[in-house]
Order: sequence, then structure tokens, then C-alpha cells
Amino acid sequence: AVFQGCLESETFNPERIRKIVSFLPKLNGVRKNLQYLTADEFRILESCLLATESPLCLRDKAIGLLALHTGLRSCDIMGLRMDSIDWNNDVIMITQQKTSMPWNLELPTVVGNAIFDYIENDRPQTEVIEIFLSLHHPYGRMQASSSTNIARLIMKTCGIRKNQGDSMGFHLFRHHLATELLSNNVSLPVISKILGHSSPKSTETYLYADMVHLKECGLS
Repeated sequence: AVFQGCLESETFNPERIRKIVSFLPKLNGVRKNLQYLTADEFRILESCLLATESPLCLRDKAIGLLALHTGLRSCDIMGLRMDSIDWNNDVIMITQQKTSMPWNLELPTVVGNAIFDYIENDRPQTEVIEIFLSLHHPYGRMQASSSTNIARLIMKTCGIRKNQGDSMGFHLFRHHLATELLSNNVSLPVISKILGHSSPKSTETYLYADMVHLKECGLS
């Protein structure tokens, strides 16, 4: 893939690159099976994130609900700014970090309430413009890598996905949104728009986790 990419650049001699490529075996692209949330896991997660009495802080609950109900990528969640939300129209406005494409999506009420609760009652007073901040001084913006620890903490608090090899990242929430939409007969182009994919082909991978329609294809 690296050498194929070099062919598209004027920096390298294409004849030499093609010669190198001719010696390399062609590898077929392989995708792993996606893990996905079950309906029970989704209910447990939502109930845990909405619970008033919870060991989770307001920040982590808001991040969890945002990932669960919008399917936003972790990098875009951590990059949300105070001016990213139009509170009057319940809209989130971002430029996706992965695709550099602008994207507006609906802000669900339950998510908006959680974010507002965090901002009003738990967010440190600072000039940092990003919404979600680290828990300790100097209260800087969070890195995308922090989402892994938050996701694991949420799963542990909710008592789910405890087996070795279980996937625990926020990408699970994104997969769940896609497969739920597919199972409810929402078309791929619409799902692609909801997830902020720059190409509809990016959405096709979720077809392999569409258990509702895959079961219809099984022989008796």
C-alpha cells in the first residue's frame, strides 16, 4: 500500500516503484468481524449513564451518552468546542477530524441535558474553548486517546463486556447506531450521512453485523 501510494506522488521514480511492487505478493484486503452491542447491553449502558446515583462523573456520563446516541468518533467528541453546539436549534456543528468535512447533526435532548449539566455544575472555570476537560489542573482539553479509558470505566461501572477479548471502545457505540439503523431498513446513503462518512463505501462494512437481515438470508 505504501508503494502504491508512492506511485501517486511526483517525488518518486514510477518505473523504480513499479519494479519494487512487482516483487511483492498481492495481499487481499481482509476485514475483521465487528463486535457490536446487544440490545440488553444498550439498555444497561443507557440506564447506567442516566442514573443520578453513579460513580461516574458528569463529564464521563455526558461523553458516554454523546457517543451512545450520536455515533460521533472519539476524536470529534474530544474536539467539541463551546461554540460547536447551537442550543437554540439543538444542533451539533463540527468539522470532522478524520475527513475534514463539515458535519451538522441533531443534538438529542438526553445528550444535551447531560452536556449542559456538566458545563453548569462540574466543568472547571477556564478559558479553554473545548467542552470536555481533564479532571486535574491545569484542566486542558482532552486527547482522543483518553476516550479509551473513559469507555473502559463506563463498561466496568455498568458491569458489561467483562470477558477477555471483548471490545470496549466507543467505536462499539458507533457500530450499534449503524446496525440499529440498518435493522430498521434505513438506507445506506442515509446512514452514511448520519455517521458523517465521506464515502458510502465506508458504511458497507456494517452490513456484516446486520443480524436482522442476515438471518433472512439463511436457509431453513
